[in-house]
Amino acid sequence: MGIINITPDSFFGDGLLGSEKPLNEVFSTARDLGIDFLDVGCMSTKPNFKTIDKLEELNRLEFFLNNVSKEFKYSIDSNTIEVIDKAIESGFSVINDVFGFKNEEIINKAIESECGIIIVHRHPLSKNIHEKMEYKDIVTEVKYQIKEQISTLINQGVKESQIAIDPALGFGKKLEDSARLLLEIESLTGDFPLVVGYSNKRFTEVASLSKKNLLDHCYNSGVSLVRLHIVK
Repeated sequence: MGIINITPDSFFGDGLLGSEKPLNEVFSTARDLGIDFLDVGCMSTKPNFKTIDKLEELNRLEFFLNNVSKEFKYSIDSNTIEVIDKAIESGFSVINDVFGFKNEEIINKAIESECGIIIVHRHPLSKNIHEKMEYKDIVTEVKYQIKEQISTLINQGVKESQIAIDPALGFGKKLEDSARLLLEIESLTGDFPLVVGYSNKRFTEVASLSKKNLLDHCYNSGVSLVRLHIVK
């Protein structure tokens, strides 16, 4: 799964807002790398990010839609219902809500559209997605908390067949906790497709694996999709 940032301030410095040529180059690189699924975000969620007006986020999505390549499948990385509505209406097949599906309108949209959803782990006591939470056993606790998130959404009407999960590596976790979770990622595989994002995050240095070894580790552990920045 390739990452598309339609922003001026992405964490990786790969924001593509307002420039058609670099966007086409990203499509070309994704094609060359055999990537067929792209995750599109129009607001940065890097540490200390600032929220933007929904109209600005919609305008960014509109820029992308005006330059979209039809050969890929797309997910929308957003917590704004108007942006999600527009994306689903435009053929996106998955909602990727890094805020953990706390918004009733977004949940209802997922139920109504029967699109895929990526349930991103979020500690039940966290006030924001980057608040560093304390864990005694990161693997056991994240596994339990994701199950609770899944149960809540299924009870509200989401179908099991719609669900994939993401342990939110690098979100609300200390470096060593994210590294351990990544190294023991097989513990989270099982009933639902597992999506993992570690690309260009500092905790990978703690894990002490090369980029190729990280990718091999994930797929050998049963991970379904790895979110990666699109670079040659």
